Amino acid sequence: MYQKGQDKKEEIYSNSKVLFYNEGYNNTTVKDIAGMSNCPVSLVHYYFNKKDNILSDIYYEFQTGVDAFIAENVPEAVDDILLLHTLNNRIYYDIILRDPQNSRVYYEHLQRQSNYRVVNKYAYETYDKYLKQYDIVISKELYKAYIIMNFGARRECFLEYFKGELKLDAQHMVSEIMGLFPRLLKLDQDYIDSKLLLSLSIFKKLDFASIYSSLKFLI
Repeated sequence: MYQKGQDKKEEIYSNSKVLFYNEGYNNTTVKDIAGMSNCPVSLVHYYFNKKDNILSDIYYEFQTGVDAFIAENVPEAVDDILLLHTLNNRIYYDIILRDPQNSRVYYEHLQRQSNYRVVNKYAYETYDKYLKQYDIVISKELYKAYIIMNFGARRECFLEYFKGELKLDAQHMVSEIMGLFPRLLKLDQDYIDSKLLLSLSIFKKLDFASIYSSLKFLI
């Protein structure tokens, strides 16, 4: 892609973040994004095809950014996928849920469907590491089923959370949700619990000023 085209794609992407944050995901149209980016609607479709693909890129950038933050600040977690993944989700949900505009975007998309499709790329890159680290061999069909089950349970839990029907705090929710996939893989329960507790202990000691200044979901 020529530099001019790359610059325009980045402009569309950045403007989408601003619009999602200020107007919400549901209220933002591709036409709105094109208007703010001073380009035809067809160009937005050319670069991203549909609005969900922009959101998918946002999630991927955000979650890989969280992983990079962990690698720099908690290097001992890098080669421990359960610890790394759980820490990622603790930071991920803390940033999303503490900001009403971030929460709105997360919730609006979750009402339509689980996040399985918009975080598909990061999810498979991450869950592949579980199979590698724990030397697990399962069929592709069962592997996919486990991931879909995990996202389905996550969706239902957070829909109830947003409606006020599930009275757990966010970090308790993360602890319960992050235990699901390793349990499906039949990892030892005591081992799973120890990693979840360790991740919470590390999370509480992080420099949150640094987190909030360096990591952004939208803007």
